[in-house]
Amino acid sequence: MMGWICALPLIASLFAACGPAEPLAVGYVEGEYVLLAPLDVAQITSVEVRKGDRLSPGATVAVLEKEDANSAVAEAEAAWRQAVAELENLREGKRAEEIDVIEATLNSARAELKEANRSFERQKELSGQGFASKANYDAAETRVTLAKAKISELEANLAVARLPARPAQIEAAESNVKRAEASLKNARWRLEKRVITAPADGEVSDVILRRGELAGPSAPVVSFLPDNATKLKLYVPEASLSAVGIGTRIAVRCDGCSDGLSATISYVSREPEFTPPVIYSINNRQKLVYLVEARPDDDASALKPGQIVDVVLAEPDAAQ
Repeated sequence: MMGWICALPLIASLFAACGPAEPLAVGYVEGEYVLLAPLDVAQITSVEVRKGDRLSPGATVAVLEKEDANSAVAEAEAAWRQAVAELENLREGKRAEEIDVIEATLNSARAELKEANRSFERQKELSGQGFASKANYDAAETRVTLAKAKISELEANLAVARLPARPAQIEAAESNVKRAEASLKNARWRLEKRVITAPADGEVSDVILRRGELAGPSAPVVSFLPDNATKLKLYVPEASLSAVGIGTRIAVRCDGCSDGLSATISYVSREPEFTPPVIYSINNRQKLVYLVEARPDDDASALKPGQIVDVVLAEPDAAQ
């Protein structure tokens, strides 16, 4: 019966029941913007986008000065090569040329020992015949002893030269290589970050800095709004708060929006506040309200940041 009455415009205007349902809450759409900024302070060499541009993930947004970053990479590469060379040197022992020098010195010492033995035998024979002094005999014997000691020393040096370094030294050198590799990786990563790229599909909301200006962690180049990065900020009257909770589905209405938009409540404030100026009106100017946030369920692109919306509880069949 009510449906038939509401179908008649003149009669319907006399019945409040024929109008839209009283909203549960009024609020607005808020965008969750991403500020795209470099890791290090650097001068901007080019900005590749304009306000309103649509971007895909990885699209170039801006390019920054790279000279110092390139120098850091070159320095890190040199340190890494040095660390690798030192490790290889410790693992292999002395170079072949150094071992050849020790072997040549050892051969010379063996020749000296041979000559010292010959001289000692001659002095021994002459001493037995009474033709050599005791001092000459002792000197010849000492030369033999010294030659043998020198040979023993050189043989030990040759054995050590052919050995790798001690395990502790090698372990320390391996740690230096890992440290150098990490520094090189970090330098290359920072060089890559001198090109600012889009993190997702979305739209350039604003270009903050231009070519020639300094950008840095606290000085972003572009404000970027990823797709579906919007939420509803709603203000629920105290009397209606019991009707909502996290997970509650609500129907969304706004000027120019298509029917069927819905959202799910994701946050409910514990503290009341007075109606904020953005939805201030004669009727609700002194009402206590609670902030409620909701995430659009489907096509969030239909809701634009700053747009005023009102919501009602979704019908049971709409929540299925």
